[in-house]
Amino acid sequence: MSVLKIDIREWEQLLPVKGSPLFQRYIEDEDSRYAIKVLNEKGIVNILELKDGLQITSNSYVGKIKIGDIELNIHPKIEGMPLYKLLKYAYGLRDLNIFDEAVHAIESSQFYDLLIYQLYAEVEELLYRGLNKRYKKSDADLETPRGRIDIKKVAAKANITGGSLPCSYFERSEDNELNRVLLAGLYLANELTEDLSLKIHLHRLCSRMEQSIGPIELNRRVLIETLNNINRLSEHYRSALELINILFESQGIQLEDGSMYMKLNGFFFDMNVFFQALLSKLMKEYLEGFTVRDEYTLHELFAYTPGFNPQRKYAPKPRPDFAVMKGNRVVCLLDAKYRDLWERNLPREMLYQLSIYAVSGIGNNTAKILYPSMSSEAKLQKIDIKNPATGSKYAEVMLQSVSLPLVAELLNLSSKVKIKEYVKQIVFGS
Repeated sequence: MSVLKIDIREWEQLLPVKGSPLFQRYIEDEDSRYAIKVLNEKGIVNILELKDGLQITSNSYVGKIKIGDIELNIHPKIEGMPLYKLLKYAYGLRDLNIFDEAVHAIESSQFYDLLIYQLYAEVEELLYRGLNKRYKKSDADLETPRGRIDIKKVAAKANITGGSLPCSYFERSEDNELNRVLLAGLYLANELTEDLSLKIHLHRLCSRMEQSIGPIELNRRVLIETLNNINRLSEHYRSALELINILFESQGIQLEDGSMYMKLNGFFFDMNVFFQALLSKLMKEYLEGFTVRDEYTLHELFAYTPGFNPQRKYAPKPRPDFAVMKGNRVVCLLDAKYRDLWERNLPREMLYQLSIYAVSGIGNNTAKILYPSMSSEAKLQKIDIKNPATGSKYAEVMLQSVSLPLVAELLNLSSKVKIKEYVKQIVFGS
């Protein structure tokens, strides 16, 4: 059976109706069934085998994967240059020129290719500026002695007839951990992309670096250590390493036991993580007069009754994504949800979660969901939390849309006044 290419948008569902490519399409091999089971359990994408064929439901993850004879591509609603600008802003990537407009065609690029294009630009810039060099010890017989002559080796020889002496010396070399990770990241990017022009550019870059840098096996431990060891002399590597980390983490799944890691035949990126990072940076930079704390913990909201915690468990501690503070006082609690709540219903789990934040007594008895929307018609929505017996209002949950195309446009303006006004509106507007 030939490979079936399926294109789907985030938060979309494809049904196996007659005439659909999924009609009477089934999963044949056990490895593919296991991969689907893990994807379903992790909430990355939901694939079900029905009597008429396959049903595919996407959510906040975008990317691609090959399962058996099916190639699934999940695209974000916002694409092209606006998405590229938001990604660069959210992750603090440098504003670098990538190829020429006719070559890279950002507007028509797949999501993961945008990350890879930026990685190419970052590494190209590092090569232009000169790669980081570190001192490396070498031992060699030299005609012109350098460093320290190895007297023990000289004494061990009965006589020295050649014109060289054994020496131990240090020289600055590009073949270090930092650059090996960089090269391994380019190899990974080359595997992930299907863009031919990008593959050619990546291959050329790898060929240049291979002349002086050795290979390394890329894994989570190496990446974390390399990122943690960045100092003022290697700070300009951070953007490239962060991109490599995103690409690496997006091509596999950590299984429940924590000891196993399943590598995907593809790439998935959680847009919810991106959306939260984007909002955090926007509020911290443009919400004047306030401070924003990420993952704010609501201490003492829940507690086990004394004498009724036989297993000595810790009480749950809810953590809203953001707490907006004025001095030491929490003004409001916010949560980022990457789901268009203008076009789609509010899941009860989200409502219950935000209701807990609203009635916690922290802030102003309100909690707000910030969600992305492509619709210009999206308006603020409010849900009152009432006492069922008296009808009196306890608190309220608000649903506030964030226009990603507008944010991309405002970030591109030289004046910061409008972006400040918009950020203030989505946080405090009613």
